[in-house]
Amino acid sequence: MSQQTFDWTTGLNPEQREAVLHTKGPLLILAGAGSGKTTVLVSRTGHILQSEKIKPSEICVLTFTTKAARELKHRVAHKVGPRGKELWTGTFHSFGLKILRKYHKEAGLPSGFGVIDQGDSVEILKELLSNIRNSGKDAFKSDKLFSIMNEWRANGRKTARNPEDEYEVMVQVLLPKYLKKLEMLGVADFEGLLLKPLELFKNHAKILMEVRTQFKHVMVDEFQDTNVTQFKLVQALVDEHRNIAVVGDDDQSIYGWRGACVSNILDFPSHYEGCRVIRLERNYRSTPAIISIANEVISKNTARHGKILRANPDAEPGEKPEVFVFDNDDVESEEVASQVRFFMDKGYKASDIAVLYRSNGQGGMIEAQLRKNQIPYSITGGTGFFDRKETKDALAYLRCSMSPNEIAFRRIVNAPTRGIGETTVERIEEFAQRHGVKFHVASRKWREAGVQNAIGENIEGLYRLLDNFPDALLHGNPERSVGEGLVTQMHDMGYRDYIRQTCKDEQTVQKRWTVLEIFARVLDSFVERGGRTMNTLMEFVDAMELRDAGDDSDEKDQTPKVQLLTLHACKGLEFPVVIFVGCEEELIPHRTLGSDVAEERRLFYVGVTRAKERLVLTRARTRKRFGKFQPAAPSRFLLEIPEQMLADFETGFRPVGEDQRKNLMADLFKKLDTTASRQKLT
Repeated sequence: MSQQTFDWTTGLNPEQREAVLHTKGPLLILAGAGSGKTTVLVSRTGHILQSEKIKPSEICVLTFTTKAARELKHRVAHKVGPRGKELWTGTFHSFGLKILRKYHKEAGLPSGFGVIDQGDSVEILKELLSNIRNSGKDAFKSDKLFSIMNEWRANGRKTARNPEDEYEVMVQVLLPKYLKKLEMLGVADFEGLLLKPLELFKNHAKILMEVRTQFKHVMVDEFQDTNVTQFKLVQALVDEHRNIAVVGDDDQSIYGWRGACVSNILDFPSHYEGCRVIRLERNYRSTPAIISIANEVISKNTARHGKILRANPDAEPGEKPEVFVFDNDDVESEEVASQVRFFMDKGYKASDIAVLYRSNGQGGMIEAQLRKNQIPYSITGGTGFFDRKETKDALAYLRCSMSPNEIAFRRIVNAPTRGIGETTVERIEEFAQRHGVKFHVASRKWREAGVQNAIGENIEGLYRLLDNFPDALLHGNPERSVGEGLVTQMHDMGYRDYIRQTCKDEQTVQKRWTVLEIFARVLDSFVERGGRTMNTLMEFVDAMELRDAGDDSDEKDQTPKVQLLTLHACKGLEFPVVIFVGCEEELIPHRTLGSDVAEERRLFYVGVTRAKERLVLTRARTRKRFGKFQPAAPSRFLLEIPEQMLADFETGFRPVGEDQRKNLMADLFKKLDTTASRQKLT
């Protein structure tokens, strides 16, 4: 039966069409905010599948979130059928994991190696630091050491450039110890998921050729967010066939602080001779009034590809973006709640409205006002659900029951408490080192390690639990979901009592236990898709260890809520109404975090371009710092916008129309009459 064919360019504008049809050789697609880049990626993928008659598994699309990868695969499969699900889409880290799982032996990793996150990596670093005599470990910030160490690994550095820099000297000592520790534990960290595949490709030409042969086309989304290592990985994949298409917007490069190199997208044409550059400048998201001020702001950056957003020709001009000036940030937070009510009264749903701010500290007061006004809201970008101890512990139990590693085993060995103290751990460690085995393997030989019988019996009990754990979840009670089985197992082993030991009251115990119950719901959702099998449990553990921050929301909760987000967390999203608060110097650009003014300007641009229909910008004349109100100046980015493009309300209030004025007066007289009546009765 012949495959159904589609015209993948139907409904596309000329620039989008050109990007879809260009399938040979290097391609840079400069996709401005709201220009339909996902549509282009989907259409280009479908067109290549159809025109070149290749398998979906021969196309690799690298993204920065699993959500983006799922959406792309779903949209392609919707048109081409089940075979579209064979398309390889995923994050850079999941790509690295895929390669390392396949070639684990050549990479020097055990077959069931685990993946540790940054939190676990920093803990290892702290442990190594404490073992270095006279290190004055309290004087070192482990996060800073970790950041420098990753920079060295990415650039292949092994020695300090400046012998007088104590951090560089310490990293020189710590780095080989850290890598040796990872090897001993049989795990990979997040940086290793990118670096180890590169080492494989460098040392094993046959493996590199196999991977290059598999992927005949490579595409990268959000290319402006790639770092040095990710770019090297892309180059390794495509340097023979050069069928590489990258999509991104240098004007939305806002992650320099975590290693993203805007130069990757700026210099891409010079890396690939004959590169075709296509600009998607037509914005389908925002009104012309919003687009105009976005162009004004970003045009002040000099190091950028020339690009101007153009409104959809059919779009109405839209309302002028509004600027409200308040006496102080207390008033600002109160009036933000009033603005939300204003737009809800205009017919917008709570979920149509987003409140954006530069740093998390600004959100607290706004959150309090929304709560006070009984306005439902949701916060994105706070403490990650999968960073919670309860979640990590449950994940570690699953990991250790199927494919244990030392990090996961150490996490659960005394959670709940089993009387396994430092002395016991030291004896097992010594035994492990003498016999060249992993810590969790040595634990099973506790008698030979000289551990007391009572404690040894507790270790035996833990292993009995782990050995039966998967079977108990999958087959213990067919009427009970896998997630419910997990909660039951954790409760029966005494984990709730363990939580209670560290909590002041039962309310806190329940709050922390609820984290475990939510984790169980996430597990059930995964099992529903993959089936009630051991393989599904293993895939779940892998997926959760790689899970994106911000992907942990409960998707079943459909209550419309106002979205509270930092500017970094809002990227990639869009809302009919955006209220952008704190447009002041020292907030944006930020006084301590905003050393790169060009990146701060891009951050402002990202915030503005989230708005589809209405944009409100706010600032305060004074803002409380260190307990006192201090003068605050308007952001330079706000001042760069011509006055005629904005509706400026210096009084902090929007003028009301005649009908609204009459309604307000009627409400006032009604209140006065009610008050007078009560006074007569008393």
